[in-house]
Amino acid sequence: MKALLIRHPQTEWNRAGIIQGRLDSPLTPRGHEESHALIRGLREAGIRPEVIFSSPLGRAQQMALLIAEQYQCDIQFEEALQEQHFGAFDGRSLRDIRREFPRFADDEAFQPPQGESLAHAAQRLLDFLHRLPDICPLATVALVSHGQIMQGAIAQLLENSLENVARYYHPNASYSLLEINHDACRVMRWGVASHLLGLKSG
Repeated sequence: MKALLIRHPQTEWNRAGIIQGRLDSPLTPRGHEESHALIRGLREAGIRPEVIFSSPLGRAQQMALLIAEQYQCDIQFEEALQEQHFGAFDGRSLRDIRREFPRFADDEAFQPPQGESLAHAAQRLLDFLHRLPDICPLATVALVSHGQIMQGAIAQLLENSLENVARYYHPNASYSLLEINHDACRVMRWGVASHLLGLKSG
């Protein structure tokens, strides 16, 4: 099967540099533009999702609902696709957290208070990806998720390590294309964002 791993569009807190984690904020005007640009990009690439699995968080749901409307397919909400749980860091400035907790950016095993480590979050997503062929018989699925956990999963798939996780940054409304069977999960393309090039910055 082909799996399209999609990051949600830009939100107000993304733009402000605030950690969202399990919290939410509204999409920005650019975020709405990104959503429609993604749909155009999928059409141009000849990708047609048959079902959508989405994080239950609102910013992901909005993207999933638009894809479902365009392709007339069902949505299933999946807890494993939620963002890394940042616990006490949710709702705080990323700049302040990095200043107060230097390990936050560089140590995949660092666990925020009342939260989970990046290593744990990435494994949660990977476990779900490996289960997909057993729970879904369709050929092409869309998975709407979040930036940090997507970076971690892609880093693990490509390098079997989180040491270079920052390399695998996914812009809002970008995607990675995976090929999954009962034996393996392979990254065909990652961080695809060419469909966003014509948008105004913001």
